[in-house]
Amino acid sequence: MKNRKRHEKLKHFQILIENMRSFNDIQTFIDVASCASISEAARQNEQTPAAVSAAIKRLEKDLGNVLFIRSTRSLRLSVAGEQFLSYAKDSLSLIQQGVAAVQTAVGEVTGTLQVSAPCDLGRNKLSEWLNEFLAHYPHVKLKLHLSDEVSDIYSQSIDIALRFGVPKDSQLIAAPLFLNNARILVASAEYIAKNGLLTHPLNLTQHTTITFMRFGEVFKEWRFYKNGAVQKVQLNCQHIVNDGEMVRRWALEGKGIAYKSYLDVIDDLASGQLVHLCPEWQSDPLPLYMMYADRRQMTPVISAFRAFIQQKITALVG
Repeated sequence: MKNRKRHEKLKHFQILIENMRSFNDIQTFIDVASCASISEAARQNEQTPAAVSAAIKRLEKDLGNVLFIRSTRSLRLSVAGEQFLSYAKDSLSLIQQGVAAVQTAVGEVTGTLQVSAPCDLGRNKLSEWLNEFLAHYPHVKLKLHLSDEVSDIYSQSIDIALRFGVPKDSQLIAAPLFLNNARILVASAEYIAKNGLLTHPLNLTQHTTITFMRFGEVFKEWRFYKNGAVQKVQLNCQHIVNDGEMVRRWALEGKGIAYKSYLDVIDDLASGQLVHLCPEWQSDPLPLYMMYADRRQMTPVISAFRAFIQQKITALVG
């Protein structure tokens, strides 16, 4: 009797392992369909093309259908593959939600966290926060992509992107992290001592300014608001760079006046290394959002990350 029960448990465990392998094969199928490339899907998932190809062949054998039409230069879904794709996404989504519910219930947070963030925020705030996050969740694997260019969540190996500014891509989901953030004018005490205190935004044309550029576009129009009036200042900026952290560094070095995210310079203001200029004028809002492509991506590790970062920002801004 005991041997029969043991045999049944072993058989159940074997079926479970086989099913989990099938789930992984289905995820591989979805990844290949998304990339239209076995080699690219393998690269993004840190597998070999042979392993990915074997997973597709196993799934095709289980289904009794060819899922992809292959040639030496291209790969596309077959009719059966197109039919199966939507079912595959829905079924995996349900499974992932179930796994997430179980993991959350037992307090387990595991998986890979693929994050994109702006350079200044990433190097000077996020890196420290992530060290603490990983110490708290040691089973999480991190992939951090720092760039001031707008990352493409759909084509790059990125799950979530931290972005400043009102979201323009309606296809992405935007989860707010800090809505009250804005750009502010800052300069070092050294710069102010040499060049005088800026008392009105229009006087910026008489000062050395530092600005940011992206995709070759220079942000040289700075806008300010007071009592319902808008003041636009067109600048001939003397220092231009495509790295947000360098804008801040140059301001700290006394090279000129910068128009920076409050969140990026909050510690510099507290230490007195930078001074907030024309504080009676409001400036362009610059809310911080966590962007992702699909609500079904909200795994335990991403949920935990969002809650953790939200807590850190709340503590930082008071």
